[in-house]
Amino acid sequence: MKVDWQVYESRLIIDNHEQFVNDCYLIHDKFKKHYPDKDSTWAYRMYNVFALSSPMPLWYSLYYELSKTIRSHINTLEPLWMQSWLNFHNEEEILDWHNHKRPYHGYINIDPQNTITDFKDYQIENSIGKIYIGPGNKQHKVIVNENFDSTRITLGFDVTDKPQDIPSKLWGSMPLI
Repeated sequence: MKVDWQVYESRLIIDNHEQFVNDCYLIHDKFKKHYPDKDSTWAYRMYNVFALSSPMPLWYSLYYELSKTIRSHINTLEPLWMQSWLNFHNEEEILDWHNHKRPYHGYINIDPQNTITDFKDYQIENSIGKIYIGPGNKQHKVIVNENFDSTRITLGFDVTDKPQDIPSKLWGSMPLI
């Protein structure tokens, strides 16, 4: 079976873990001020986490690193567009089976707790700084290995290489540098 996914490690997140966690709380608070009745995961069409984190230099560095990682994985210099959102969940809100409609999907572990992402054919053991990229059409869910009282924090992202002649319904979709 051909492997069409990859896991990368972000030293930037590992080396700045506490700052990223603190920033995610600030970003989540900012999101909730504008969308008090929305979940930051399921409102992914309405914003991009890298716009909410602007102009924070550490987040620019993460965006730049992620852009290079995605381009390396997809192996293209052609135009790409990315939607990215904040998954900010307690244990009862962990994501069940779902998939993504864009050609590529991934996530970045900021503070993933002791969890696994199950893709039916394979599993990813989540850890701080791990970045997963694969096809968007793969069903997956999160499995909790150990109960936790805090917040599980990841950044989800979808990427498309399919240009359109009309604006997208994803208001937070933005060009990838």
